[in-house]
Amino acid sequence: MSKAKSERHHWWPECVSKHWADDKAGVHWLRPDGTEQRAKPAAFGVIGNGHYIKLGTEPGEATPWDQNFESIFQQADDRFPAVISWLEGLEYEDRIGQPGRQRFMPQPSTDERFGQMVESLTSLAIRSPMTRESVVSLAEHLRGSLPERERNSLIAVNMRDMHHRAVQAFGVRGKATAILSPDREFIFGDGFYHNLKSPSMAPHSPRILAPLTPRIAVLYAIPTQYTVEPRLSTLVIGADEAEALNQVVQIYAGERLFYRSDKPELIDEYRDGKHRHFTSSRNVVEKIVHDMPGVPGRDTSLDFLEDMTPGR
Repeated sequence: MSKAKSERHHWWPECVSKHWADDKAGVHWLRPDGTEQRAKPAAFGVIGNGHYIKLGTEPGEATPWDQNFESIFQQADDRFPAVISWLEGLEYEDRIGQPGRQRFMPQPSTDERFGQMVESLTSLAIRSPMTRESVVSLAEHLRGSLPERERNSLIAVNMRDMHHRAVQAFGVRGKATAILSPDREFIFGDGFYHNLKSPSMAPHSPRILAPLTPRIAVLYAIPTQYTVEPRLSTLVIGADEAEALNQVVQIYAGERLFYRSDKPELIDEYRDGKHRHFTSSRNVVEKIVHDMPGVPGRDTSLDFLEDMTPGR
């Protein structure tokens, strides 16, 4: 049996990360301790054999059950450039100062375009280091620290079917808002706001907020109640709002924050070097979801239960 070749697999695909290059073709990686590294975008967001199932117990050992599932994400990557170009070409109107729901501008969207966007966002969420940590956390909780090879294999086995399962479950349902930040650049991290964490099933009410370029982020959700149209809208935000969304990225990131030109001020949650998440539905992202046209206001009847739960 031939030995499988080692490969560089990107959790931040090059077709996305290239948009974060500055005028000198570099992007900045900001660590939790405040130190920085600058390099070409393709040098970041890489995991060696991250999408390869290797079940051999010894280095270099091949088995009949080994599998490279990079092709699952390659299809999404092939569509990503067209998705980003489409989002950048939507109509945006600065309505800052108007009531929340009136700031959104409905946009036309075909099933094909919307489905491609959902697939691309889903792929970005599922292969992120935050998700990799999540899918192995239960095993580590029950068994303690795992040997590196076993841990990597367990992550890969759990990730393999997550993307297909989620894309099939979401289809072309739900709501999406393309968010334009003209005055403050977005940041990206090895974790960002989403709830795609279980390898066994896709969430019934998914949430993904993904910065795709320093100026464009997309919020996708399937609320428990909503009208079908408008399925897609655009929103222009101010610098203070962009900073609030960047802080969300810092909360969910663990060890890597990336920026193009606008260096973020680190918050305590990121300085801890751990992937964190909101434990309350009262946060800036959920507010945007419930301001979307056709989405009812947030149900506050269970807020008292959240008040009894410690956390952010």
